[in-house]
Amino acid sequence: MSQTPRWVDDIESRARGLPVLLVEGEDDVTLLGHFLGQHATDWQQRLYLAAAGGKAHVISGVAVHRSDWLGIVDRDEWSIADVQAVAARSSRLHILPRFCTESYFCDPAELWSALPAQQRARAGDDLPALAGPIHAKLPDWVAHGAMWRVLRDLYKEARLPAKLEDSPVTDEATIRGILTDWHARFAPDPVLAHYHNELGNAQTLAEAAQLHEYIHGKKFFNQVVVQVLDGLFAGKGADDWLQKLRDALIQPPPDLTDLFNRILAQLPQTGPHE
Repeated sequence: MSQTPRWVDDIESRARGLPVLLVEGEDDVTLLGHFLGQHATDWQQRLYLAAAGGKAHVISGVAVHRSDWLGIVDRDEWSIADVQAVAARSSRLHILPRFCTESYFCDPAELWSALPAQQRARAGDDLPALAGPIHAKLPDWVAHGAMWRVLRDLYKEARLPAKLEDSPVTDEATIRGILTDWHARFAPDPVLAHYHNELGNAQTLAEAAQLHEYIHGKKFFNQVVVQVLDGLFAGKGADDWLQKLRDALIQPPPDLTDLFNRILAQLPQTGPHE
């Protein structure tokens, strides 16, 4: 039986008997904790929110080390099949409805509703002044999202072929055939064909789905949304805007509300163990 990792024991000690909800990083703790507070004011008496230090730790924490814990992982570039495979490991593992937490600050319509009235007035009470520059960048970032998915698939295949790892293979002709097939996966033409197929599928999505689920939310927010907001309202960069927008939202977006309801329904009804 494998030894429990120290990070698991550390979180369990800090939780002091409360059910644990694992998220990937400290930024997720800040944002999701803020939204949880809007949704359920007593959440800190009901569960302990902790950063596991990455997606793999969240998954192993819930699926391997502590089956009574809960977890939220970013959707990232996962396909529907990837999401289903992870969900099948534990009903207590939940997938963020959007690419990442920053994706909640990439949709111009949602951003506009979060801005104070005086700031909207500075933009002439004109949503297109905000939405236009953001949407203009979207095609390039959808292409980036398609390539991101293709590259992540390649990263998965970059490991040595399982046929050579799992059991001895000594026939050199067989080895050569396996390696030739493995090498062909990284040739430019197959990669570009995969990219064109992925991009074609992405371009059929509605703009909201592209902004919420497809583009890399953190990169898009930092490189596009922040520049547009700074240009309109003279902000102070990504961290400043994240805090302002987070604090301005008076309730969680509906997809987060649904997620929180599913998580809170899985908590023990008797409270923390004595």
